[in-house]
Formats: sequence, C-alpha cells, structure tokens
Amino acid sequence: MKLVTKLAIVATLASFMFAGVNLTWGNSYTDNNGAMDAAGSFGVHFDVNDNTTLGWEGGLMVGLAGPAGSTFRLGYGTVPTLGMSYTWWEGAGTGWATDLSTAIDYQMTGTNDFDITVNLGFGF
Repeated sequence: MKLVTKLAIVATLASFMFAGVNLTWGNSYTDNNGAMDAAGSFGVHFDVNDNTTLGWEGGLMVGLAGPAGSTFRLGYGTVPTLGMSYTWWEGAGTGWATDLSTAIDYQMTGTNDFDITVNLGFGF
C-alpha cells in the first residue's frame, strides 16, 4: 500500500512539473470602506488540463474555463472569493507567452468588497 501511495504522489507531482505554467504580476485595486486601496499582486498558475488551472494569487486559486475565453475563479485565501478573469491581449511570439488580463473577484464573507486586478502574465 505504501508503494501505491508513493507512486500516486510522484505521478501527481510530475503532472504539475510538466504542466503549462503562467506567472502573473500586476496591481490590485479594492474599495476599503470608501477609500481606494492599491497593492501589488503576484501569482503562479499551473494548467491541470485544457479547462482547469490551479495556482496561488494571494491564496489558493482555482480557475475554470468560462464562455468567450473568460475564466471563472474560486479563491481560498484569508477570505473566500468568487470571480471572473479575461485575457484581453496575448503575445504571438515563441518561447515565453505574454498576456495582459483583468480579474474581478468578489469577497464572499466579511466586507463583501470587489477586488479588481490588472495582470501582466508570462507563461511557458
């Protein structure tokens, strides 16, 4: 049984090692009791398959393919979030893929604020 568990762990980790990776860097804007706050944002996302990503952007983030190239986002950080993102520009070069995207996340508990993030992404 221990061998099967170890093989399952190695297979799972290997699937992430060879998955598509996207690094994001940008700015996040939120309404903090009537005052606009801005903060830096950094994330890393791994393609699990063609329709699902798993990563970290201020907390665990799961992305599911949505209509018209959008992505539904489920966040599990200090506050659970539900949101949507859209990549509105993608580079056409080879090697590192570059993109610009915007995400809107709604905090489901606490202050119920919206968080808008504008990201520059690098992927391979």
